[in-house]
Amino acid sequence: MRGGLLVVLVLLSLIGGRLVWLQGFQADAYAAEAVEQRLSTKTLTAPRGTVSDRSGQSLALSVDARAVFGEPRIIAKATCGPDRRAKPCDPASIAAAVAPVLGLPVAEISEKLGRPGPDGACDKATPLGCTGFVYLARGLDPEISNRIRELNLVGVGTIAEPRRVHPGQDLAANVVGFTTVEGKGAAGIELQLDEVLSGTDGRTTAQVDGAGRIIPTGATQKVEPRPGRDVQLTLDRDLQWYAQKALSDTLASADAESGSATVLDVQTGEILALASVPTFNADDPGAADAALRGNRAISDVFEPGSIGKVVAAAAALESGVLTPDSVLSVPDNIQISNKRFSDSHSHPVERMTFTGVLVESSNVGTIMAAQKAGGPKLFEMLQRFGIGQRTGLGLPGESPGILRDQKVWAGTDYGTHPIGQGYSVNGVQMASVYASVANDGVRVTPTILKATTDATGTVVPAPPPPRTRVLSPEVAGQLRGMLEGVTNDGGTAVTAAIPGYRVAGKTGTAQRVVDGRYDGSYTASFVGFAPADAPRLAISVSIQAPKNGYYGGAVAGPVFRDIMSFALRSMRIPPTGAASPLLRLRG
Repeated sequence: MRGGLLVVLVLLSLIGGRLVWLQGFQADAYAAEAVEQRLSTKTLTAPRGTVSDRSGQSLALSVDARAVFGEPRIIAKATCGPDRRAKPCDPASIAAAVAPVLGLPVAEISEKLGRPGPDGACDKATPLGCTGFVYLARGLDPEISNRIRELNLVGVGTIAEPRRVHPGQDLAANVVGFTTVEGKGAAGIELQLDEVLSGTDGRTTAQVDGAGRIIPTGATQKVEPRPGRDVQLTLDRDLQWYAQKALSDTLASADAESGSATVLDVQTGEILALASVPTFNADDPGAADAALRGNRAISDVFEPGSIGKVVAAAAALESGVLTPDSVLSVPDNIQISNKRFSDSHSHPVERMTFTGVLVESSNVGTIMAAQKAGGPKLFEMLQRFGIGQRTGLGLPGESPGILRDQKVWAGTDYGTHPIGQGYSVNGVQMASVYASVANDGVRVTPTILKATTDATGTVVPAPPPPRTRVLSPEVAGQLRGMLEGVTNDGGTAVTAAIPGYRVAGKTGTAQRVVDGRYDGSYTASFVGFAPADAPRLAISVSIQAPKNGYYGGAVAGPVFRDIMSFALRSMRIPPTGAASPLLRLRG
């Protein structure tokens, strides 16, 4: 009896010590674990701000949708009835009921519903080892979520969350971009301005019973989500649509690989259209090849060819070595270092004015003019126009192009660079070059952001873009007159002329570099502005690898004409009524 009493006293001492340890030193930890077991926390996704065009038409917005979620921890600690077939109660049986409604594999749903947390196993014995919350499907129509809710399954529920939609589907898709399933910006404006468009998620926390049902009398906490702010772009929805259509039609007729077009307001630097084709449906970006989801107008670079001759002409005029009426004796070929450069056709030595050289796009005459200006002056002018530098748009994926320092130019570079080869550009850069000429020599940094809203919903205009003088007003005026001759009789782009309007511009036909070598295909381009004597809009068009014709005047010129005509009409820009000047093309 004394021995038995001793054993009992020892056991009581151990039990008492354990009680003191649990209640005196571990009380907070066990209380927190108890709270954790009976709480269910869900994220309330904040709706993103709307992306609209310059007139307020929505390009991307959030609409009401539903998400179906699972709570593996609730499922693991749920008490199942004696007849397990009567009510699904484990991950496998719940998945079998849910998967057909969601149209997803049973194994995928089952894995999510039994998913362990980072530090433990997920089973009935250790429910806290399970993850607390997992999405089963998102962006669903309310009808599907209603069917899930009617199943009344343990550990499975639905919550309201926004879904990103694009009313125009492929309209400006390469500019606006798209979001991930989680609602984060993944491309375009959605990525660039993700911090502005994203709101702050809220959450709701409620007490639940063993079957995962909310206890009506239990404590509930809710933090409302804060919506993101709206963004207004400089794009014009109608003009963007027409530019994409004109490019798509030309790609089909010319059997071309791709194309891009940029419409730029000469005075403000605002981009009114930024089209890339082929494009994709922004509501279903995953269905499109990754190459189609980029923005070709800023990411695809190409050698400009003859549209780059305006830079060489600017260098010669700015340095004072030539005037528009200066006469050059131009042969049909010229030797530069170890390479011979030729015009597009054979001809005897011709006495051409500098205007005639540009209007008729003489390679040899342009190289001769650049030689008079000098390599350093040509390189300086390329830099002034922003070649080899990012445009300032800030859009993801933009390439600055390629412009090597003049100090490392080889001998042949002094022949290639004047005629737009040996360096590369993107479409927006070339639109900016011609817009600078049209704007009396002042380069306005291109912009695509017009305004945002602040936390109170007040519209806040974007700051005005930087302005830089590139050319003197006199030289810019001389170039405008010379470029106007390109679309008149005797020029290389009569197909770009618009009845009633004076149009200035330049054609370009350049060999394409693919995988580090010229592959035999071409870039057909046209860049210009109108009205030539009172410029308002500049447009660049580039068509890559056309097979049914490849000259810029024949392929890209008509696209420029159609887009510019539509833009002038829609913006109600009247012709000036003044007659085009008579230009001397021969000495």
